Amino acid sequence: MKLREQIEQVIEASGAQFGVALRHLESGEELMLEADSYYVLASTFKVPVLVEAFFQIQAGSLSLDERLPLRTADKNLPSGVLTFFEDGLTPSVRDLLTLMIIISDNTATDMMMKRLGKANINARLRALGLDHIHVPLTVREIFDSMLPSSDPTQDLHQLEVEAHRAGPRHDSLAYQLGPENNVGTPRDMTRLICLIFEGGAPDRAGSDGALGILLQQQLNDRLPRFLPAGARVAHKTGTLSGVRNDTGILYARDDSHVALTVFTRWDDQQVWDDPRAAWRRTVAVDSAIGEVGRLAFDAYR
Repeated sequence: MKLREQIEQVIEASGAQFGVALRHLESGEELMLEADSYYVLASTFKVPVLVEAFFQIQAGSLSLDERLPLRTADKNLPSGVLTFFEDGLTPSVRDLLTLMIIISDNTATDMMMKRLGKANINARLRALGLDHIHVPLTVREIFDSMLPSSDPTQDLHQLEVEAHRAGPRHDSLAYQLGPENNVGTPRDMTRLICLIFEGGAPDRAGSDGALGILLQQQLNDRLPRFLPAGARVAHKTGTLSGVRNDTGILYARDDSHVALTVFTRWDDQQVWDDPRAAWRRTVAVDSAIGEVGRLAFDAYR
């Protein structure tokens, strides 16, 4: 059975909508399934932030050793750890980029977006020819649109109760599929990942810096889920209720690499009030993403 048919079977069994964009770096072979549809990026939008940081480092307007002070005003709701640290900490840009990617730290992300400038991130995407990735919102702005409160100092247990009572806010800005939200197509995200791997984001040194961070990813329950022990994947996940994403490079062999983006969405309303069913649903989607990752890995191993 061909790889496309195998992946289509996995998608059909998942019950979710999938967008898949695969490119084998060495041969140029591609596989595209719903690859030009817009999906909510969730935290995969942090990859364009990472790329813009290395462009500014190359230009000399930013340094990995520059330190930015942590303040309460900078803090975000988790994921991440910085929101729980005391004000006055001065992490380096290197620290912030690492936290932003490998544990998806939301505070680190917004600190970097403020330093880099949202307009610069989006201008960079256009300059790279990536017209179908849009990053107009910070993490705080995403949370402002979908939660009762985005205040990181509030009682997080109470926030969970209130957010659950409100139900999934699919009418909020965070779930819209237009350029007013952080959205993108699987095809363009895979093109961006390819640029990083090939040394075009911005140059070989910068791309290697970005890859080095992506290879340290700690959230490995999607594309790497079913890969052999020791398999390397340089990737970034993204998560919202009803959204599970992953994008990155699978190192199938030393001379064989697969750029792969899998974006998903499904109606989580049906399981919203049943924690067991909700958990089973997300595990099923994560496992389907993992199956796609393993099929791609084996095809080019």
